[in-house]
Amino acid sequence: MCFLSFCSCEHQEMFCTHLLISVLSHYMMTIYPLCLLSCFPDAKERSAKRFSVDGVFNYTSLLLSPEDDMLYVGAREALFALIVRISLKFMELTLSLCFFPIQTDCFNYIKILLRLNSTHLYVCGTYAFSPICAYINTSTFTLERDDVGEVVMEDGRSRCPFNPEYKSTAIIVDGELYTGTVSNFQGNEPVIYKSLGQGTALKTENSLKWLQDPVFVGSAYIEESQPIGNPVGDDDKIYFFFSEAGKEFDFFDNTIVSRIARVCKGDKGGERVLQKKWTTFLKAQLLCSLPDDGFPFNIIQDMFVLKPMGDSWESTVFYGVFTSQWYKGASGSSAVCAFTMAQVERAFSGRYREVNRETQQWYTYNHPVPEPRPGACVTNHARQMGIQSSLHMPDKVLNFVKDHFLMDSVIRSAPLLLKRSVRYTQIAVHKIQGMERAYDVLFIGTDDGKLHKAINTNDKMHIIEELILFPEPQPVQHIELDPQRGLLFVSSYSGLVEVPVANCSNYLSCGECVLSRDPYCAWTGWLCRDVRMAPPDRYNPTYKLSQCQSLSLYRFNYFSHTKHYLGKE
Repeated sequence: MCFLSFCSCEHQEMFCTHLLISVLSHYMMTIYPLCLLSCFPDAKERSAKRFSVDGVFNYTSLLLSPEDDMLYVGAREALFALIVRISLKFMELTLSLCFFPIQTDCFNYIKILLRLNSTHLYVCGTYAFSPICAYINTSTFTLERDDVGEVVMEDGRSRCPFNPEYKSTAIIVDGELYTGTVSNFQGNEPVIYKSLGQGTALKTENSLKWLQDPVFVGSAYIEESQPIGNPVGDDDKIYFFFSEAGKEFDFFDNTIVSRIARVCKGDKGGERVLQKKWTTFLKAQLLCSLPDDGFPFNIIQDMFVLKPMGDSWESTVFYGVFTSQWYKGASGSSAVCAFTMAQVERAFSGRYREVNRETQQWYTYNHPVPEPRPGACVTNHARQMGIQSSLHMPDKVLNFVKDHFLMDSVIRSAPLLLKRSVRYTQIAVHKIQGMERAYDVLFIGTDDGKLHKAINTNDKMHIIEELILFPEPQPVQHIELDPQRGLLFVSSYSGLVEVPVANCSNYLSCGECVLSRDPYCAWTGWLCRDVRMAPPDRYNPTYKLSQCQSLSLYRFNYFSHTKHYLGKE
């Protein structure tokens, strides 16, 4: 064990930072039973592993790293490296602060935890309302130092929020950091910012109100330049998901809307107009609403981007968790909606909205637009016009983008799943090949520490399991899916839980196994087995309900419980 310390003075305050690194001989994950509420009340308890350290809270950042088979966990004043392959040990890096406090919450909350390259992580924390970023050497799990032995630390402004209560998002693409956060102490200057790389740092234009008090929930990288040599010659894009004040709705006060925004990876800013600013920033509204009366679930809580294998990025599906700022029937209702890439593409290829700067009224822009298309990436069409980068874009195109950053089309979806008196917070989606077809299995966390597992059968979404993850009710703050091992890592304020995506051994009979509708499970003739763990010829793919014995005993329990989970209670 080694104990290192270093101090610095900044903003007339004294900060003393201690770095504690320890390697223990065992993996401090305790095995304990989870309370399982499934279609069968007599199902066995389901075992899981829980990780927590005394005195450490807010396990908010998770990074699953296939490069070294590690799960990195960022918490309040601590960073952990957990070995996923075997439950043997973990490493701990702790940052604690001593100072003359001027704020009520002056801890260092880890808000950004990303892999920078094959050898280093990039980590940012609130650092007592003075955000700082650092590099972690993954081979030694130590802070990176310069040639004179000083720890390499960078200003975290515009990368990490000052206040740990502020939501933010970050993603690294080819060594460049893209963040959605706030850039000042007061939290009233939102920004989407690109930094770290060799190119020019870019950000949104704050004076033009491109963002209206956003609450960021996620970001994603889509390789839309693929396949190489395609006739469009488009660029890769980075998408951001957030809710914000909907200023286009002047007939309602304080209306919140959900947004999807995008920028192009190759954006270099403008040469004269929009210097060091995004030239490709566009945003559109995401609307998850009931099909009968249009009741909106207008506040996005989380977004999971399900990417297909290979170059077929057009098949990407966006699964979002939404709540509403209004009540209908019961408070705290939640909905899960899905949006296709085709819907997103149509919105960003459609008409723009325009705001009257004097009246602040928004209108659909119905006039011709300059060429090449404002806000679009540099494509083969632009290259044929002699435009090789955003620096070559005509001023009239960039001036148009400054005031026409909002798309007119609304990206709509009806809820796949609606739950009353439940508040969803996080979602992860696993595409699994069942015995007869592929399924998108949804794992959804709640604000009281439960995990719902849902599948779509016969065009209806069903919750087939509910797990109580934590001893005390607390919000699920992050879900990390390991699709190769079939594991879920779920974090909260008090700790981390590892739970398998399925436990087919809970179903003790043919009736339980088949009626569970769990796509991971199949009846072999003598036991319920995970379809991923044995060759397909071990199973009878034609095994139907009629071949199971004593089905009548389970049908009543099955259908009554399904009705409860459909939210019609």
